[in-house]
This record gives sequence, structure tokens and C-alpha cells, in this order.
Amino acid sequence: MKLQRSTHWMFGWALALALITPATAGSRPPAGSKPLSEILQGIEQRAGEVVFSADFSSGSWEILACKAGGQGCREIEVDPQTGEERSSSPEDTSDALPPSNGKTASQIARSIEGRNLGVIAELEYDDPQWEAQIRPDRGHVKLYVDPISAEVRRCVGHACTPRGR
Repeated sequence: MKLQRSTHWMFGWALALALITPATAGSRPPAGSKPLSEILQGIEQRAGEVVFSADFSSGSWEILACKAGGQGCREIEVDPQTGEERSSSPEDTSDALPPSNGKTASQIARSIEGRNLGVIAELEYDDPQWEAQIRPDRGHVKLYVDPISAEVRRCVGHACTPRGR
């Protein structure tokens, strides 16, 4: 009877891990991927667009960008390892763009990468600040970043220092 309970308990944990693992495994770019700052800089330079959102999902970066002034917005699917555009489609958005006198998305990403907290899984401008989801080896970290100075306003998560919280 005791063996049967142990087996059920172990089976339950194995099933729970199997269900959880796929969801968390895809939430960060694979090993060998280009840093997000390089991918965003390529879009900013090639297309002259203002990036205001980058989200890693289903094996690709989904990036939202608009021409200056908020016109001609599009969603761009980008390969995380090569930085090449896989597809692009027009996107209607009423989201606020980062301030024109602020840092670009690539500069914000580079600043965050320099903190070595983990891999950026999401970066989004949510007026009046940038929000970044970071995936360290374990857990997650969320940063709130000033769009003008790139200073971290607030850090939430286990990898944050007391000063950044």
C-alpha cells in the first residue's frame, strides 16, 4: 500500500513537471541567440523605426515598431539567432511611443543586458517607463526603466539588490 502511494505521488510530480516545463522552456530565447539589443538596433537602423515592444514567443521575437510619429506601425517576427526578419504585417496600435528625447529600445536593452541579471524575454514601453521581463537561470525579474536615462526605477524579483527594489 505504501509503495502504491509513493508511486502515485511520484507520477503526480512527474506529470506536473511535464506540464510546466514546456511553458517555461519557450519563455526565453535559445542558447546562441543574438542579444536583444543587437536585434533591435538592426530594426532601428534598417527601417528607421521606433521599437516600442519586443516579446519572445513561440521561438521568435515579436517586435512592434512604428515610423516616427506613430505612423506605419507593424509587427515583425524575427529569428532570435540570426536577427533576420521572418515576416512582417501592418499593426494598428494606440500604444504610446517612447519619448523622442529618450533612449531607443536597443539602448534600453543594452543597458539591461549590462546588468547580467539574465536573458531579456520581454521589453515594452508602457508610458511613462520601459518594463522588462528578465529570465535568469531560475525565477524571473521585472525591471521598470526610465526612458530618458535608462536608470532602473524599480526591480522586482529574487535577483534584485536591495538598492534596486
